[in-house]
Amino acid sequence: MKLDSKVALITGSSRGIGAEIAEELSNEGANVIITYKKNKSQAEDLHKKLKRSIVVQLDISDRQNIKDAIQKILQTHKRIDILVNNAGINKPTDFEDVTDDDWDEIINTNLKGPFMISQEVFSIMKQQSYGRIINISSVSGQYGGPRTVHYAVSKAGLIGLGHCLARFGAPYNITSNNIALGIISTQMSDNIMSSSLGKKIIGNTLLNRPGRINEIPGIVTFLASDNSSYITGQTFNVNGGIIFS
Repeated sequence: MKLDSKVALITGSSRGIGAEIAEELSNEGANVIITYKKNKSQAEDLHKKLKRSIVVQLDISDRQNIKDAIQKILQTHKRIDILVNNAGINKPTDFEDVTDDDWDEIINTNLKGPFMISQEVFSIMKQQSYGRIINISSVSGQYGGPRTVHYAVSKAGLIGLGHCLARFGAPYNITSNNIALGIISTQMSDNIMSSSLGKKIIGNTLLNRPGRINEIPGIVTFLASDNSSYITGQTFNVNGGIIFS
């Protein structure tokens, strides 16, 4: 198993892409930390399926909550080897209609949250002289979202954060990489895909379909494993060959 005995913390892992990543990492031997913000029952259901996991409540927009969650993890595992910054929200809104509250909510969850939890975990990884940080970003952060300016900015910032963490982590054997997803069929995106904008995006994708959530964990496992030990500061595109016009 590629991740035998490694401890992996995945934010937003009670459902969707995060749950799929948690299951894959567990199958590869990692001790997985399933996190949830509000829906504990979903997290517990996933926990029952996985051989190696614990459930921890985590609100990544709250610094103290992050600290408390990390202390609970360390009481059980004593270390954190892998951090997957997956938790994120979206609220498609035309640019002129984005409110200050909309902006703050998206930025706090999608960018400030990963910054805070990465900062808290970074010192642990430094002490270990080992770490893997993987940020789940989006093509919206690379080209600009047509109806999601706040989401696009948050994901662009997340890519920048990943690059900076690679620079700071290199002396301590901590790698940091980004995965920029295209349109993936999830509960959050299905309503977008049925819209005219979603159909246009899919039409501009070489594979002419949205991605499936089970097509994502493989590259996460690779970046979390020692197979990627000489890769850092990179952004990997998992988007079906999307071409924007």
